[in-house]
This record gives sequence, structure tokens and C-alpha cells, in this order.
Amino acid sequence: MTSTLTVIALINRLRVSDKTVYGDAVYREKTSENHTFNIKQFINARHEYNEEFFEGDLVLLGGKFTLETEKLMVRIC
Repeated sequence: MTSTLTVIALINRLRVSDKTVYGDAVYREKTSENHTFNIKQFINARHEYNEEFFEGDLVLLGGKFTLETEKLMVRIC
């Protein structure tokens, strides 16, 4: 079953390869608890309306998510 997630997050670490952009981001719940998760954006998901983001940026992320070894990973569509 596919699930989606939309969250405002701070990009902590970002790496670029020839096929993907991947790294770590963090968001804060209303309870002031921080959660770190992995992000991955495939090159074919880069469109003119998606701005490139960098480490330290606060961004709105939306996409499919999976749990890998009990850690959240968001694939940006």
C-alpha cells in the first residue's frame, strides 16, 4: 500500500549523484520533538516548477514514504 507525506523540514545533509539527490532532513512535531528522516529525489522528478534545494534550507516536502529499518524515508515526486 502506498502512503504519502507532506511536511515542512530543514535539510541537514544533502548529497548529489548522477541519478539521485539524497540526504537527511528534520521536522518538529507540535510536541517540540524532532524527527530525522531520509530524503531521496530521483533526477527524473526534477521539473522547472521544483526549485533545487540545499543544506540549511527549510522546504515543503511531499511524496511517497517508506519505513526502512524503522526509519522514515521520503521519496520526493
